[in-house]
Amino acid sequence: MQRKYVWMACLLVLAGLLYWLVTFEKEVRYREILPDQDSEVPSVFSDFTPILDDWQLEESDAFFVEYRLQRDRVRSQEMETLIDFINNPNVTPESKFRAEEQLLKLVDMMEKELLVENLVKAQGFKDAIFFFRENKAHLVVRAEGLTEGQFAQLSDMVSLVAGIGMEDVVIIENTGR
Repeated sequence: MQRKYVWMACLLVLAGLLYWLVTFEKEVRYREILPDQDSEVPSVFSDFTPILDDWQLEESDAFFVEYRLQRDRVRSQEMETLIDFINNPNVTPESKFRAEEQLLKLVDMMEKELLVENLVKAQGFKDAIFFFRENKAHLVVRAEGLTEGQFAQLSDMVSLVAGIGMEDVVIIENTGR
């Protein structure tokens, strides 16, 4: 039974690493693209200018892009540390089990973040970032002047996905300016 969970965790870790590699490759490609000499690049884009086919990154999207890149880097480091710990032959079985549990929690949290962000976009908002720590959920939505109905709808959705009360959900408007 425990081997089943270990294999499941390994598969999830491999999926996470694959996602990280794809994201890393895109970031490397973004950094290779140099801006035109005549165009002024905002300071937040000083080290990369993402251009992908017909999609152009607007200055107002910088917060969301930068946060996701940073979050992906941190998550991949966390996963790598846990995998190294699990694979270390000098670690006790009890400690390995706790590390496997942490790894599964991390993957679960990543899934929740992705689900919430995509559900927010499906509700018509341009972008969102969700982060969840210590039973507190924070949702940054690219919006201006959320109505009470939108706020309640977002809070309800986040509380359902995260499995917490609506009072533990914080929603922040980001106008993208």
